Amino acid sequence: MKNIKKIICSTLTMAVLTAAILLPQAFAAQAGQPGYKAVLDVKATAYAPGPHDNGKWGNLTYLGTQIRPGVIAVDPRIIPLGSRVYIEFADGNTMYGVAEDTGGAIKGNRIDIAMQSVEQAYEFGIQNVKVYVLN
Repeated sequence: MKNIKKIICSTLTMAVLTAAILLPQAFAAQAGQPGYKAVLDVKATAYAPGPHDNGKWGNLTYLGTQIRPGVIAVDPRIIPLGSRVYIEFADGNTMYGVAEDTGGAIKGNRIDIAMQSVEQAYEFGIQNVKVYVLN
């Protein structure tokens, strides 16, 4: 009988410990917070398609896709190309994006967010943002 009590007690202990580890992650995913493998504090600027901001590359990203809202330029040593990201802005707004581009001035913890127009890119300015590199 003592062995059964020990087995039950240790099984319950393991169940409680497992729940304590896994439940917060499950609740975070349900609450709309994405699963991520890295969180970075970065300086963000913005750019638009066309030769004004993208030089000879025009409307194309480094990966050959069209520049469009949701595309970000990254330093691939920091955020791998093709990565999906979730960005939190200081004003509380958020967005999802994908790392499809690079840029000469985008080194280290910097990103460049694609906008629809040069005017929108200028309006964006320079902002400090939090980037979650998603799983």
